[in-house]
Amino acid sequence: MRGDGFMFKIGEFSRLSRVSVRMLRHYDKLGLLAPDAIDPENGYRLYSVGQLRRANKITTLRDMGFLVEDIKRLVELDDEGFVRELDLHEERILSDIEQGERRLADVRSLRDAVVDGSAGLDFEVSLKAVPSYEVIALRMALSSYDEERRAWEALGSFVKEHDVPVSDPYVEFCEFDSQSEADEEGVTVEVAVAVDELREGEGPVRFYRTDALPQVASIMVYGPYENIAPVYTAFAQWLEGHPLYEMAGNTREIAHRGCWNTEDPSEYVTEFQIPVHRRSSEG
Repeated sequence: MRGDGFMFKIGEFSRLSRVSVRMLRHYDKLGLLAPDAIDPENGYRLYSVGQLRRANKITTLRDMGFLVEDIKRLVELDDEGFVRELDLHEERILSDIEQGERRLADVRSLRDAVVDGSAGLDFEVSLKAVPSYEVIALRMALSSYDEERRAWEALGSFVKEHDVPVSDPYVEFCEFDSQSEADEEGVTVEVAVAVDELREGEGPVRFYRTDALPQVASIMVYGPYENIAPVYTAFAQWLEGHPLYEMAGNTREIAHRGCWNTEDPSEYVTEFQIPVHRRSSEG
């Protein structure tokens, strides 16, 4: 008996859907794809033409890495909801790709450093004074240094939502708090952008004037952000060669040129400012 519409036996449906008979039975057991009908005379599982689309969806979602419980939920959605879920999955994949590209860059950078022991350590360190700035700033606790972008996104949303006028020329910087042995979990970052006027802040966002820094060790890095990895090693080597100096505060990373004013990462300019002072004679 074929039912009201044209029906396929499980072997026929398997060939058309390119899903094995064993897997079709497994899908039935999981509640993902049950036969449309069971032939009462011989107990054959029968599938309809319309079920081919569902079978193809299940196979594609499985190949995309979705878990069974997610697939069961997704195949029940209407087209609008299904497309919305695919858009979210696309964002996750793009984020994974971006993270993978950063890791690949780290692999290449580390390999170059191993092949050439001096690779990346030829940065020029200069001493200079830094003026104070009026800034809008946001402090955020992060699980790792790599999550800095979360703070920038939060600050950027506030600036846009409250129409905060930023300074010209544009100045932005981030500053990680120095960690003690007691601070074993996560890091705290403050991201800031110079502004034309001070206002009242909200929540973790505040407006204030930074302190002028009488002396910092300044290191300029040209090119993609991947190039900044050896900066701290270069600074440590500079300190080793200048024993009269020691660190005197948190490091600032200042983006003079970045993704907001150039599409070419090779044109990025990032400055590291590390406060230093001369050691006391007792030290």
